[in-house]
Amino acid sequence: MALPRKIPEFVLVALVCLMIGYGTGSVLTERKKMVTLEHSIALKWSDGVHENPPLGAHVFLEPHMDGITVGKSVRLRIYIGREQPQFYMPGRIGQIDVLSNPQEAVRKWRNIEWRKDGLHVGVDGNRTRFFVPHAEIRPMIQ
Repeated sequence: MALPRKIPEFVLVALVCLMIGYGTGSVLTERKKMVTLEHSIALKWSDGVHENPPLGAHVFLEPHMDGITVGKSVRLRIYIGREQPQFYMPGRIGQIDVLSNPQEAVRKWRNIEWRKDGLHVGVDGNRTRFFVPHAEIRPMIQ
């Protein structure tokens, strides 16, 4: 097989294609990591009276699939501050439940309350489904 006659042009085109592919892959990967409004169940900021900086609780859905269950992973992220927030998540990925469909997740996890003792998420009758005390809410080290 003969080499192309214009090797510099061939190399330039190959590099441009490589850069376009890398850029597209990076954007798609970052977009996949983003939590968008269509995946949100609830978002509520504290009033700033009991805590400084203000805290925001965001309950959202992510696809879930392990060897046994397929459904939605309900996750919690707590934002610390508003301008350039740091965040806290319970556990490694913030997962608080796994459910089969989004409607069930909304029914169980839509209520968020900031109280003097901490964050109360979800309601089951008169009980809180998930509680995070103020003392636990510390910025995660990335």
